[in-house]
Amino acid sequence: MGIATAVIADAEQYQQLLKTHRTVFMLFVSQHCPACGEAGPLFERIAGKYASSVKSLVLDTARTPRHPEVTGTPTLLVFQNGKMINKLEGFDEKTLRETFARTRVSPPTSTAPSPKPESRHPSHR
Repeated sequence: MGIATAVIADAEQYQQLLKTHRTVFMLFVSQHCPACGEAGPLFERIAGKYASSVKSLVLDTARTPRHPEVTGTPTLLVFQNGKMINKLEGFDEKTLRETFARTRVSPPTSTAPSPKPESRHPSHR
């Protein structure tokens, strides 16, 4: 089929990937899935815009160990800090764009200085 972009050999590699990257999008596809033929290129196009803030992979279910959350294809799993935060079983372009936009890691927007810790002992004057 040619849309898979990565191969994960075992459960240890899943864990290493999740430890190494703060935000990970994993799209699981199958050769025998007509919808995957469209989902893969759509995912790659949108994921490319977020390459600096998320790790994105397209995984062929025939070459990657079974993930317990994947019961059909295409399935997108989204992880932050090692925990799954979203699962899409099939999607359209709008839903995929919204998922990337909502999940993207961005720095805090506040420019206010951090509060200074209070002293444990009150000063006596």
